[in-house]
This record gives sequence, structure tokens and C-alpha cells, in this order.
Amino acid sequence: MRKILTIAWKEIYTTFTDRNLVLIMVASPLVLSTIVALAFGGLGSGDVPIADIPIAVVNHDQPGPLGFSYGSIFVSLLVPGSSGSEIELPACQLFEQDQSGPAAVTLFDLTEAVEFDESMASSLVASGELDFQHLVPGNQAYVEGVAKAAVERGIYTAALIIPEDFTQRISYLPMVHPVLEQTGITVYANRGSPIASEVVRSIAEGITNQIAAGNIAMASSFEELQASFGPASLGQVDFESAFGCAFSPAGNTVGLDSQTIEGSSDGGATQGILVFVGSAQAMFFALFTAQFGVLGLHNERRQGTLQRMVVSPTPRSAILAGNLGGVFLTVVFQLLVLILALTLVGSLLQGRFDFIWGDNLPLLAGLLLSVALAVSGFGILLAAIVRSPEQGNILAPITNMALGVLGGAFGFTLPRIAGAFSLVYWGREAFQKLAEGDTDIGLNLLVLLIQGALMYLLGVWLFNRRFEVA
Repeated sequence: MRKILTIAWKEIYTTFTDRNLVLIMVASPLVLSTIVALAFGGLGSGDVPIADIPIAVVNHDQPGPLGFSYGSIFVSLLVPGSSGSEIELPACQLFEQDQSGPAAVTLFDLTEAVEFDESMASSLVASGELDFQHLVPGNQAYVEGVAKAAVERGIYTAALIIPEDFTQRISYLPMVHPVLEQTGITVYANRGSPIASEVVRSIAEGITNQIAAGNIAMASSFEELQASFGPASLGQVDFESAFGCAFSPAGNTVGLDSQTIEGSSDGGATQGILVFVGSAQAMFFALFTAQFGVLGLHNERRQGTLQRMVVSPTPRSAILAGNLGGVFLTVVFQLLVLILALTLVGSLLQGRFDFIWGDNLPLLAGLLLSVALAVSGFGILLAAIVRSPEQGNILAPITNMALGVLGGAFGFTLPRIAGAFSLVYWGREAFQKLAEGDTDIGLNLLVLLIQGALMYLLGVWLFNRRFEVA
């Protein structure tokens, strides 16, 4: 037993005194996890703020048969104090009723929109903020071009471009324009702000859909009235009371319910992502540690070190048990260091100490040992299959990348039916559950233990059968 422990300690000491190996084992997954968490989770705040999105509203729309334009309604809903706000739309008793409870977040809170016209376009060009001399002022193409250039420059997140025939095409009027035509709003967004751009697109889609739905409701109602009671019945319809709610700006209130990311009660998105990516990256890099640790036996045989150990009064089984035991303990220590380091990073971002892996320490310890068994078992099996370190250096990255992709080590997840083939998936899911306070990880532990035991036994058997010392 003393010889087994001596050989195991030699493996651990050799691994953790190699600066390059330590950088790969600990520093790389820690840095990658931190970068991903900061990039997608903010700086430790509980929520991702979505407010004051800069938008340029380019309104070319002309008034329709009723004397107003739906494009002006867009402007009135997005730009405070704009000329469009002077439009008197039909009243809606539904929204005039007393409403209790917290006030909803309006579009004015969500966006910081401006009515972008030719004067604003010329001011931007004249100020030198945009190099835009290839279009001549005085037409719609100039205003649109400058607005798009401002979006590309990052001055605005998006530009809403409303065509001049928007109202004409989307309006329904019996005997005048009885058929709704296809139309739309152009949303020109900055790809550097994907979340805010998607919010702007959703706003434009929501307002357009409401206008279209109101006109569709009018069309279907008038057609039904005309079919049932004749054309004379259309003159008896009170437009304001019947269809006011379909067009009232009060119906365009946007409500936001801010929530922290699932998996972190008070740490917010950053710690939730840190748990997700950190646990998967820890297992991903532990695979390399286990594989290269066992592949070291091939190098020792090539260098003659293994032969000298065999001719000494040390049983072959003790040599193998010491090396494989050293690999297992190395993986355990690596995972433990990463868990503590990720906790430290999460606490620094949060501004206070916060153990991000939950409060069930016995289950966490059992999960840590189960993961180490599965990871080192896979490494032993792979090292037993290959015949040389060169083969291992080719096969190990390929298999590890496959397990990492299936298990979610790169920030995205595949369907469970695919992820279930990866030990990274079972470990990462268990770490997430514990971080959320969910202790139902029995299936995860069972899968990891069975996988680890089977691969460990099969790897040892193949190793004894194929590994010759000459």
C-alpha cells in the first residue's frame, strides 16, 4: 500500500509542479468561464437592463382617407412631445377605467426615440459624425441612408423606416379601400446589440400587428353587417365606441417583469452563467488531465522509467494502481480547485462572499467524487485503446470536443436525448441543480458512477492485456 501511495503522490506532484500543466488545468477553464459570464451576464447585477434604447424613427407615411397617418401614431407612441402626439384617436372606455396596481413600463421608458427627418440627417452630416456625401439632400433616400449609417456607426441601435404608403395600404374603409394590402415597417438594426435590436423589432411588430388587427376587425365586422342587414347598416355604426380600443395608444403599454436568471436566487445572470459554463468547462479540461496522466505511462515505457520500476521489487499491480490512483486524485484536486476559484470569482463580482454551488456540501462532495471517477475512467479507457502517445494526442482532443459539445461546455445546449450520451452533461446538470437548491441528483450520480466504474474496469483490463513492458 505504501508503494501505491508513493507512486500516486509522484503523479500528483509531477502534475502540479508543471506550470504549463497547471495553466491548462486550472487557469484556462477559469478564465474562459469568467469571460463568458461577464459577456452574457453583466457585471454581477441581478438583471440585464433594457431601457433607453436609441431609435431613429424615419416616417415617410402620408395621411390616408381619414386625414391621419398610422406612421404618425408610431411616432406618437415612441417619441415624447412629437407632432404625432397631437393626433386625436378614438377613445376607449376600457383603458379609461381606474387601474390599480403598479404602473406598467411604457415605450417612453423602454426607448429613447427621435423623429429622424432631413434636418437631423443634415446636422449629423454637417457635424462630421458621418461621412455621407454620396447622396444629395432633399429626398427620402438621403434621410434613410443617413439613418442607416448612424445605426452602423452606433449612434442609434435601430432605425424604423415607415414607407409613404403605409396608411394607404393597411387602412380599411368601406367602398373606398375595402381590401387590405401587404405592407410593413423596415427595422434596420445594429448587429452589435442583438438583444436591444430584437426588442426594437418586437416593438415595431407589436404596433403594426395592432393596427392591422384593428383594420381586420373593422373589415370583418362591416362585411358581416352588410351581409346581414344591407349597406344601409354601415352608416349606423358608431366607429369610436365600436373600434376605439383597437387603435387606442393606451393598448400599446409595454409591461416588463424583470427576473434573475434561473439557477441563481440572488446572484443574477453572471453567477448563473458561471455555474453553467464553469462546471462544464471544469469537466472538459479534467478529461485532458485524466487522459494525459494515463498516457504518461506510454512515455515512461519509452523513456525506460517504467522498466526500472518493473524490475524493482514492486508488483505490476501496485505500479498500475499507483498511477491510476494518482490520476484520480489529481482530477479530484483539479475539480476542487476550480470549484473554489469559481466561487471566489462569483463572490468578487457580487461584492460579497457567496458560495454559488448550493448549501448541500455532502451531495456536492459526492458529486465531485462521482465526476472524478467518470472523467478518470474515460481517460483510462482511452489510454488503454491507443498504442502510443501520438495516437492519444490525436484521439483525445477529438473525443473531448465531442463530449464537450454534447454536454454544453461551450455555452449552448443540445436536446437532452443528445446530451445524455456525454458524461459532461450529467455532471454539469447536477452542479446546476445543486446551485439552484435542487437536491434531486440521484440519477446523475448513478449514471456517473456506473459510467466511471465500467470504463475504469474495462480500461484496466485492456491496459493489463495490451500494455507490455520491453
